[in-house]
Amino acid sequence: MKYKMVVADADGTLLDDKKKISEATKNSVKKFRNIGGIFTLATGRGIISATPYIKELDIDVPVILFNGCVIYDHINKRILHENYLSDDLYKLIAKKWQEGKYDVDILVYSIDGIFVNKISDFIKSYMEIEHVKCDLIEDLSKLDKIIKVLFRGNRNTSLELVDEIRQLSNEPFTCVQSDEYFIEILPYGITKGSALIKLCDILNVDINQVVAIGDQDNDKEMIIKAGFGVAMGNADDVIKSSANYVTKSNLEDGVSDIIEKIIQDEL
Repeated sequence: MKYKMVVADADGTLLDDKKKISEATKNSVKKFRNIGGIFTLATGRGIISATPYIKELDIDVPVILFNGCVIYDHINKRILHENYLSDDLYKLIAKKWQEGKYDVDILVYSIDGIFVNKISDFIKSYMEIEHVKCDLIEDLSKLDKIIKVLFRGNRNTSLELVDEIRQLSNEPFTCVQSDEYFIEILPYGITKGSALIKLCDILNVDINQVVAIGDQDNDKEMIIKAGFGVAMGNADDVIKSSANYVTKSNLEDGVSDIIEKIIQDEL
C-alpha cells in the first residue's frame, strides 16, 4: 500500500449524526489493520469522551485529542505530549466571559474534566449526548492547567468575544471552529496538524504515507500536512478546497469508502 496510516476526525467524519460508527467503517478499519495499516483518531474530544470509540475500534496506537493539545497512549494510559493555555491567557478568557457581555455558553477543558459556570439546556444535552459530566464552578478564573476553552452559541457572537480577548491579550493563541456552533481557543501554534507531525515522529511513520480525513476548520491543518488529505462530503467548500480528495459524507460511510480505496491502491 502507498499509504501506511489513516488518521480520522471523529464527529462529522468517523461518526454519523447519531454519534455512531457504521458497521461498514468498522469492517474497513479492521481490514486495513489486518494488512499492516495503522488507524487512529484526531479529535477535539478529551480522554473520557473519546475512549468509547477508541475501544470500539480497538485502536492500539496513540490518538490525538483536544484538537491537537494532547497525544494520548490509551493502551498504557499515558500522556505522550501535552499543551496548556498560559494562566494569564486563561484568566483573561474567563474574566471576559464572566462579564456577561456575550451570550454564549463556555466549556473549560482540563485533562481530568470539563468545567462550566452554569448548567444551560445545551450543557444538559451535551452531557447526555457525549456521556460526560461537566463540573459546576462559580468562578472559572480560579482554575488552572487548562487545555482549551470552547464557546458555544452564535458563531459571530463567539468570534466577537475571541476578537476582544485577542486585542487585550499579551500573547497569541490559536482559534478554530470545530462545529457549526463551536469556537475554540487553543494554545498558540497547536492544531491537529502540529500534533500529526509529532505523532508521526512517535510512530516513526513518514507523514507522506499518512491519509488524514476531516470535515471542519479544526481539521484543515491536518488535511494540508498529511501526505494525502481527504475532506468529507459534508465538509464546507473551504475544507474541500484544502484536500486532495473529497469522499462521501459521514452518512454515506465516507471513511469506509476512502479506506477501501487505500487498500485497493486506488489513490
